[in-house]
Amino acid sequence: MRFAVLGIYHETNTFSDVPTDYESFRAGTLRRDEMFEEHRDSNFTIAGFIQGADELGFEMVPLMYAFAGPIGTITKDAYDRLTDEIFGMLRDEGPWDGVLLANHGCAVSEEYPDVDAAFTASVRDIVGPDVPVGVTFDMHANISKETVANTDACVVWRTNPHMDPKQRGRKTAEIIYRAAKGEIKPVQWIEMTPMLVNIVKQFTGEEPMKNLMDDAVEANNRPGILDTSVAESYPYSDVREMGMSFIVIADGDVDAARDAARWMALRAWEHREGLNEVQPSVEEALQMAEERYVGPKPVDVLNYWPVDGAAIQMPEKDPEHGDLGPIVLMDVGDNVGGGASADSTFILAAAQKMGIRSFLQSLYDPESVQACLAAGVGAEVTLDVGAKTDKMHGEPVRVTGKVRTIADGYYDVTRAIHGGFKNFDVGTEVRLDTTDGHTLLLTTLRSRNTSREAMYHVGIFPEQYRVVVAKGVIAPRAAYQPVSAEIILVNTPGVTTADLSFFEYQHVRESLYPFQLDAVYE
Repeated sequence: MRFAVLGIYHETNTFSDVPTDYESFRAGTLRRDEMFEEHRDSNFTIAGFIQGADELGFEMVPLMYAFAGPIGTITKDAYDRLTDEIFGMLRDEGPWDGVLLANHGCAVSEEYPDVDAAFTASVRDIVGPDVPVGVTFDMHANISKETVANTDACVVWRTNPHMDPKQRGRKTAEIIYRAAKGEIKPVQWIEMTPMLVNIVKQFTGEEPMKNLMDDAVEANNRPGILDTSVAESYPYSDVREMGMSFIVIADGDVDAARDAARWMALRAWEHREGLNEVQPSVEEALQMAEERYVGPKPVDVLNYWPVDGAAIQMPEKDPEHGDLGPIVLMDVGDNVGGGASADSTFILAAAQKMGIRSFLQSLYDPESVQACLAAGVGAEVTLDVGAKTDKMHGEPVRVTGKVRTIADGYYDVTRAIHGGFKNFDVGTEVRLDTTDGHTLLLTTLRSRNTSREAMYHVGIFPEQYRVVVAKGVIAPRAAYQPVSAEIILVNTPGVTTADLSFFEYQHVRESLYPFQLDAVYE
């Protein structure tokens, strides 16, 4: 049996001014065996497809996988060029017994507000109605009924931070394999609730989201149910399908799929208020960090997060060092994994003004990196750092400091982290220690802060700092939870702010909680 593997993976922030052009995909586009080489030893979806092929005994034919980091809308030129090549391969190298797609689930292009519906429709047109097609989505997917109709199995990751892409990819491969053999007949139902989940409440290891994931596991145990998924949604895409959805796959029984999806959705609706709470301001969070800090954590105290298939289990606090370590502030408005700029200065400016020392954060700032390169290691420089991408993420902050380290920002990650990726590149890295008692990691490419290796790579140990800023919301938890005393989500302004009144939505559904507090779901 021959299964085609392909995909286009992009988290599109439609409020970002930075377009995602063809060049944005160039470094992340893999063809043929490059897909095996990059992902066989990773924890990403494609690794799960590979595992399924090895264990179940089908031939996996890697075609093409196009990835670009989260930022603004995909240009028509980029989408057309990528899909011309991808679909050309799919068309020319068939026939196929099955198709496996590794997509994100909330891509938007200039031509297609629902890229995943357009993409899966093209796949279905090429392979025909009888070839089973499965897709594995990121948990921040905005999934439409059209996408579900175009596929036989939509399987969504179940953890946020995303620690189980490989397992969910393996599950997708098994469903499509069994369907191709005629052992099962997967049918799907999607229940689209009229609500969204604020980005700061999407951690699956805490209530109320943990309740929803427990419900998904319970529903999955019903007779005849093959899989259950919860898509948290991605609130920074102004599209009609934006919002929470619940997908159930059953073996030939669409009524069973519908009943299970409705059950999960109605129970989630009861938590709509708790799923949309907002977090403290910058000044409040910094004051909390000052008051709650106890002391540094030893660098060799590293805990790891196991995955139980439903939700991340929080590590037990080390009885000797449990209250030690930095207070980690999540810069919600500059969530790089959500399409933000990586150069917000709101927290840095406030920390400087409040006189907070032993402070660490990264900043995307190619201009400042070049100035540091010109000055050289050991030189003292005065720079205006950050806030150079747009006008939404503060103003540049003037700092004076010593250039401590210059390094190539390419590094590998061996521990399990958010998304399951293995290889990272943040461009040229500069460690700058300022007279304010701050350490800034300046980079020429945007750093998503999903691993500590970017810091270790240049001799920075976050465990030893008082306050660490991570530019994200949930994704950096997998890296920083094991070494921090506490994590505080900060309601900063920016293109991914938790305050959704900041944005002007034009395309979402007319009745959608919390935009309409009287929204009804029955």
